Amino acid sequence: MPSRAALLRITAILGLLVGFALSPKLWLSSRFYPLTPVFSFIRPFPSPIDEIVLFALAALLIALMIAPRRAIWIAAVTLLAILALQDQSRWQPWFYQYVMMLAAIALAGPQRQSAALNTCCLIIAATYIWSGLSKLNPSFETVIFPAFVEPFVKRGLSPSPWLVRDLAILTPILECAAGVGLLFRKSRKVALCAAIAMHVCILMVLGPFGRSFNPVIWPWNLAMIAFLLILFFRRSEKPALGEIVLGREFAFQKIVLITFGILPALSFLCLWDDYLSSALYTGNTNAGMIYFSDDAFEQLPEAIQNRVYEEGPNLSSLTINDWSFDELNVPSYPQVRIYKRVGRKVCSYVSNGSGVELVIQGKAALTHSNRRDSYRCSGLD
Repeated sequence: MPSRAALLRITAILGLLVGFALSPKLWLSSRFYPLTPVFSFIRPFPSPIDEIVLFALAALLIALMIAPRRAIWIAAVTLLAILALQDQSRWQPWFYQYVMMLAAIALAGPQRQSAALNTCCLIIAATYIWSGLSKLNPSFETVIFPAFVEPFVKRGLSPSPWLVRDLAILTPILECAAGVGLLFRKSRKVALCAAIAMHVCILMVLGPFGRSFNPVIWPWNLAMIAFLLILFFRRSEKPALGEIVLGREFAFQKIVLITFGILPALSFLCLWDDYLSSALYTGNTNAGMIYFSDDAFEQLPEAIQNRVYEEGPNLSSLTINDWSFDELNVPSYPQVRIYKRVGRKVCSYVSNGSGVELVIQGKAALTHSNRRDSYRCSGLD
């Protein structure tokens, strides 16, 4: 029987591989949706090198499932880091989580498997806590949650409006409580059952019986159920709160405490990225829209024109999130800097950048509320 660390490694790698398969263009350079490197001097791999690198990474990950040798770990982590640096849109919550869990397993090694497991326990618990807190906003209650239950209403179920409203408020509280409960021995069993039940509901809502908003969400939720069972179900060590949060002589666990446990609080001040704070499907992230005059629209490539909707006389619009979903099969990375980069790319197709306007609807934050900013092409330089 493989060890829990081995099962964890295999599950995380399978999750990554399925994620790659479901969003192939996200990892390639030959696409219209722009890449957003972390630094301006970083250049993406040209085609067909990008495809070769992706296949090489997949081969390395498969090899890690079979034989987790040090040289394979180094090569795989290096390629993952390069791909992440080449495009911030790749920093999807599931990718971030899988990579950090694999890093914990790799750095702990076979001698400190318990430390790796405890570090991953912290990642999972923190994900629930911050995800739940991020959903405590009016948009989740009035827009996101009702949209999730709508398919079931159409199938004959008729929940009372008050029930939908109360469930919309209760859901993030329960999610946050499940994350906290996983940290303590006495509440761990109840929290484990609650978290698994939550994922089953998500699979129903975002699967064949509901709305399939994001296909990558399905395998991620299946992986989360597996992670819960591997890390918390009948584990003989039964780690205490201190062992999960602080750890013992494993420096990477302190890094995880900062990145997953502390820094997400800054997302409420717009000082830390939402997707690095487990803020997915919260209804409270930045949104970007690009508007075109008819003359500007005519200069766009056909692949982009097909995603533009007519708003009225001499006015058309392109929703950046829809564009990302259509081409990359993942939502757009909802940060202002990313939307500006997308805007600059679109402006490059239009002579003098005239007739193009980028509008960013900001999230509600503690420092400001729903700020709306507009940019012409000249203001994006």
